[in-house]
Amino acid sequence: MPDPKAALRRHFRDLRDAQAPELRAAWSEAACGHIAAFARARGLRTAAAFWPLGSEIDLRPLAEAGLDLLFPRVVSRRPPVLAWGAPPMGAGPWGLQEPLDAPHALPPADLVLVPGLAFDAAGRRLGYGGGFYDAFLAALPPGTLTLGAGFALQRCDALPPDPWDGLLGGFADERGIAWRTPPAP
Repeated sequence: MPDPKAALRRHFRDLRDAQAPELRAAWSEAACGHIAAFARARGLRTAAAFWPLGSEIDLRPLAEAGLDLLFPRVVSRRPPVLAWGAPPMGAGPWGLQEPLDAPHALPPADLVLVPGLAFDAAGRRLGYGGGFYDAFLAALPPGTLTLGAGFALQRCDALPPDPWDGLLGGFADERGIAWRTPPAP
């Protein structure tokens, strides 16, 4: 049976890929500005982020804004397991840059930024289908600040739910941060 989300994955990947690299870079800078402003206002110092894959948002400017960034490293594909660490980085599976040392099963971070192909207002995300972030989100302690990170064109009205979907607290893009449930002060 075909994956019912396959067409959605293709649509949102094609939509993102169709944008000029210069435009995606400008959007990435703007989104990072919103995330950095939120982090400064809250006194957050460390964020779990992700290295950009293809046309994904580039969160690396957050380091220039003063946030310490932790990145994932694939530990196992089956079951899908990530470990977390800080730079320096090296080549990993799928051409991703991964930390050479990833000592943390869960990132010791104040904020978790999550990739995806699409995001809806209910806090659901459409990932790439590997299950890495589904397993990771399920393991996070309750109350962890989580934000999907991408571009406004990745927002959609509703995504088909699956029972294993973890809900995100909000979504950050070049227009700002939209919270599903505003974080406690």
